[in-house]
Amino acid sequence: MDAIEQDWRFAELVALSWIEPDLSIRYAQNPSQVLAEFGLHVDGDGSTPDLPPAPELALVIEDFAAASTAKACTGCVGCKIAAN
Repeated sequence: MDAIEQDWRFAELVALSWIEPDLSIRYAQNPSQVLAEFGLHVDGDGSTPDLPPAPELALVIEDFAAASTAKACTGCVGCKIAAN
């Protein structure tokens, strides 16, 4: 496995650890095992990288199903939505 593949696998581990708290806990308890699950192996010295903390981002989920039937356009440029 090349370095790029390893980076992608570790990035996947990091991203999943941010949305799956159990994975983050398992990594804290046994990082070598979790790395192996992602196809990664511990260096010869036995050191494992720390997982970076999850970013503090607000997650907003919008319901756009109703918006698809609404006519928001006022026809200022003569588009097809305003014509209907």
